[in-house]
Amino acid sequence: MKILLLSVFLAVTLYGLTFVNAETALKDDFKGVSMAFPSGVIKQYPDPKKWAFTFLPGSNWPDSYGDGTNWLNGNDECQTYVTPLLTQIKGVFIPRVLRYDPFFIKKDGLHIRAQLLSEEQRQAYQTEASYRRFGSGMLRSHESFLYGKIRLVAKLPKARGSWPAFWMLPASFEWPPEIDIFEGMAWGKHTKELHAGIIPKKTESKPEGAWYNVGADLSEDFHEYGLDWTPETINGLLDGEGIWSKKTPASMKQRMYLIINLAVGGKWPFNELGVKPINGREPQRLLRGSTEIQCDYPDDLVIKSVTVNVYGKE
Repeated sequence: MKILLLSVFLAVTLYGLTFVNAETALKDDFKGVSMAFPSGVIKQYPDPKKWAFTFLPGSNWPDSYGDGTNWLNGNDECQTYVTPLLTQIKGVFIPRVLRYDPFFIKKDGLHIRAQLLSEEQRQAYQTEASYRRFGSGMLRSHESFLYGKIRLVAKLPKARGSWPAFWMLPASFEWPPEIDIFEGMAWGKHTKELHAGIIPKKTESKPEGAWYNVGADLSEDFHEYGLDWTPETINGLLDGEGIWSKKTPASMKQRMYLIINLAVGGKWPFNELGVKPINGREPQRLLRGSTEIQCDYPDDLVIKSVTVNVYGKE
């Protein structure tokens, strides 16, 4: 334990020196900007100069994000990520009355809301799978970064099956690598835990991720989720305290952008809920799980701020 504490102390000291001259590359306190929507509605919204609201529209990366079909098939997610700015999918117009808006600016910050969609909405959004029954939101930073101190202040949802995440992918649009600053399931046995780690290229090493007990219900209050990323190490933090540390793989020595999303359900959350067969990906199993959790929604991921300080922009 003494050795571990010493290592954390030295790492924090080193980072304090490393980033003393850092500049702010991204800062958002989510007060919102005034935007006009295709429906004519004007409201406060996350700044579109800083954030995109879908994952690389017009491309299928890494498997089925883009073109309005915003979910990750590999996770068997039960939501689609949309905004009212999305007016058509694959050339088919979405009626205004059916457009779902998952983003709300309130006094405590940005709310990303997951909610059960109507059958008409699911058809309009071409969600395809019977279990993909929810609407939700995601943010992707326009700016990519190479090393820095990254901080997110957020309060996690409590709804069963909720799967919020704060993570990074390379600007080169390859996968892996991936840095998971945190994934949360603040319900059931993971109420006081967060999951975090890295997924290097397969030629480098195996994925390194784990659940970490943080001793607090992450749905009850705001916490600061952090990443200190240098050419040598990647350190994860909660409220300024070191939680995990990994050596920086070669594949993560490149520019990466941020993603914030609120997923609902899928193979992994349904495993945690004991929906059988465990590890099953059958549509019947996923539909059963999504039906079981629907009474817990709507529920929100609340984001108070995001800050990225880097060595300097290239």
